[in-house]
Amino acid sequence: MKRLFITGLSIVAISLAVSTSAQARSHKAAIAQPMTKISNNIPARKYITPFNLVGNAYQGAYRDHSIPGFASLLDGARTGRIAAKDLVKAAIESGNLLPETIDDLDYLRSVEVQLRSIGR
Repeated sequence: MKRLFITGLSIVAISLAVSTSAQARSHKAAIAQPMTKISNNIPARKYITPFNLVGNAYQGAYRDHSIPGFASLLDGARTGRIAAKDLVKAAIESGNLLPETIDDLDYLRSVEVQLRSIGR
């Protein structure tokens, strides 16, 4: 009985290994050959998440655009001297966001939420 169990378990393990290897090869081939070709004439959309925007600002990425980093950003967010719109403008000027993002109210609200969360 013990021998039958070990033999059955070995057969299952070998079949799983073979099928996993075959699947990996087929996925690799699918990844290597893209389905659509991207034109070089279309500009890439610039987008940074609100979380990353505030994180970059905290690390001082927008100092050149009058947004202080580290503790000064925290203090500015806490006192209201730095608003979401200020951060979005700085990101647009630095090339991290498209200009129409300044009119996206959902994005601005999300940045404001992130600012409030670090300003606490």
